[in-house]
Amino acid sequence: MKERLYLIPFVLILIIAMPVFLVAGIDINDTKLLSQPAISKTHIAFAYAGDLWVANIDGKGVRRLTTAPGLESNPVFSQDGRLLAFSAPYDGNTDVLCGSS
Repeated sequence: MKERLYLIPFVLILIIAMPVFLVAGIDINDTKLLSQPAISKTHIAFAYAGDLWVANIDGKGVRRLTTAPGLESNPVFSQDGRLLAFSAPYDGNTDVLCGSS
C-alpha cells in the first residue's frame, strides 16, 4: 500500500493542472460514448475515451481530470461534492483514488 501512496499527489497534480483539453483527436462535441455518470449538486463527472471528465451541472465548463495511462472509471462524488473517487489500474492492479473535483 505504501508503494502506491506516491500516486495520490501525482493524480492530484494532474487533476489541478489540466484546465484545458490537451489531447488531439477527442471531440468534446461528440458525446455518444459518455458513460458512468456521477452527479453532485454542481457538477457531473463521467468516463469518456478512457479518462474522467467533469462539467458544470448545466453541461458547460467541461474539463478533463485524468490523462494517466490506464482506464480510469467509476467516478463517485463525496457527499459535499468537493472530492471525486474513482478506480484506475495503475501498477498492474486496480486501485481506488481520490482527488478534488
